[in-house]
Amino acid sequence: EISTTSSCSDWCISRQRTWGVPIPVFYHLKTKEPLMNEETIDHIKCSSWAAVLGKRDDPRFPADLYLEGTDQHRGLFQSSLITSIAIKGKAPYFSVITHGFVLDEKGCKMSKSLGNVVDPHAITERLVMEAPGYGADVLRLWVSSVDYTGDVMIGPQVLWQMSDIYRKLRGTLRYLLGNLHDWEADNAISYNDLPMIDKHTLFQLENVVKTIRESYDYQFFKIFQVIQRFAFVDPSNFYFDVAKDRLYVGGNNSVIYIFMACFSY
Repeated sequence: EISTTSSCSDWCISRQRTWGVPIPVFYHLKTKEPLMNEETIDHIKCSSWAAVLGKRDDPRFPADLYLEGTDQHRGLFQSSLITSIAIKGKAPYFSVITHGFVLDEKGCKMSKSLGNVVDPHAITERLVMEAPGYGADVLRLWVSSVDYTGDVMIGPQVLWQMSDIYRKLRGTLRYLLGNLHDWEADNAISYNDLPMIDKHTLFQLENVVKTIRESYDYQFFKIFQVIQRFAFVDPSNFYFDVAKDRLYVGGNNSVIYIFMACFSY
């Protein structure tokens, strides 16, 4: 924003950085004599747009995306923007995504002194008897469920709730796949021959797929939400219960297999 740029202080080039690496000046340990020449500059590279984008054969400038935390609004984002406009005349990125920070389940900043740091390894493995090991899938599911644009919370209660969601989702998929073991594509039935309840459920599934595709525009948490709602409410609580008699009586020729095959894939 203009207000942010206009209110920033003067940039002291002797201390501030373009991004990541200070001015490449070396000093002799005994004589304190400074050393700075083309060789020292050429061998000191930083992770800036100038080094990452400007030195490659692939002329991909500006970058498609800059991704950093909320503390970089006046840091990485702004310093990269100012230096790029000064040298290149345009921004070094097309888009910027800001993410929040991971807090404990009370909303407090994690700190070793407070003892509230959540170790990912402790989540996936059972390191102490008092805490269960949830496995990597539960941790991945939690990551997919949170809105990363703000601060997110994690802790024992959050992980327990996520493990319960994981078990329900896994149970739904096991039910689907378990009943598809002997299904073949030759048994497929035309959509026009399906009962209305099957058509309605397939219509719901199509809306889910549409929402998922739209949510890949960096709104990944919406994918988790729509899958959770669809898997736990529509098929499990309604469709599976209504259609199970047809499934057990009709075998692999039952029209319910059409939906199961579509949902599983």
